[in-house]
Amino acid sequence: MIIQGENVTECWLKTLIAMADGPHWELSPFIAHFKTGSKTPVYADELESDLNVYLESVGQPHINTTAGTIFPQSLTGGSEDVFDRFDRIWKYIKKDKRNYKGHYFRRLVAYNEQNGRRVNQLKHIIETYNGIEGVRHPVHRRSALIALTFDPTVDHTAQPLRGFPCLQQICLVPKNDGEVTLNAIYAMQHLADRAYGNYVGLENLGHFMAGEMGLELVEVNCIASVLELGKMKKSVAKEFAEKYKQYV
Repeated sequence: MIIQGENVTECWLKTLIAMADGPHWELSPFIAHFKTGSKTPVYADELESDLNVYLESVGQPHINTTAGTIFPQSLTGGSEDVFDRFDRIWKYIKKDKRNYKGHYFRRLVAYNEQNGRRVNQLKHIIETYNGIEGVRHPVHRRSALIALTFDPTVDHTAQPLRGFPCLQQICLVPKNDGEVTLNAIYAMQHLADRAYGNYVGLENLGHFMAGEMGLELVEVNCIASVLELGKMKKSVAKEFAEKYKQYV
């Protein structure tokens, strides 16, 4: 199934309505496609508030907390500033018990550090696309603009439940008119518990990378091998759907 939205909120809401109205608890495979340039819909604040109340009730992090694991929006500035500041605060972030299996942004900027080789994949993408004056010419090969979060040296385990990393990789796809698309691939995604925050985080990451590459982010595609409703009961999903379906 593919669901399209003019923005994050519309895309997530359409997906929730489809799942609430349908007979299934999961969709496989699933693609969420949303644009990034339109205005935030008038109902977004209320929907996000309702969703955060639900997330608290089931012991899940708020939308912006989940989004921050993909891109720490509070760290403003150019890429070197963001990378340096995140590196300095990482010792505090990793103490959070929710991050003991790993952290998405950390994987993007310090991949394979468990094995002693830290690779800043985002810096590599930026420098590959822009080039380095006197050192490297710009390279716009699209297969070079990929960053992984799944690390088989750490994540291939025999645990019956692991929970991280659901996000496997991101791909940036520049277009001829100075625009860029961000594609993300998830092995498993939970619609009610994490997807909204995932979408927000991916959009924030996309805007950051686009800005560093001199491009404009215009759309995000989030591909889930399996999309589950999550901890939300069908009855609660139906209540959300009934309250907000008038907007879509």
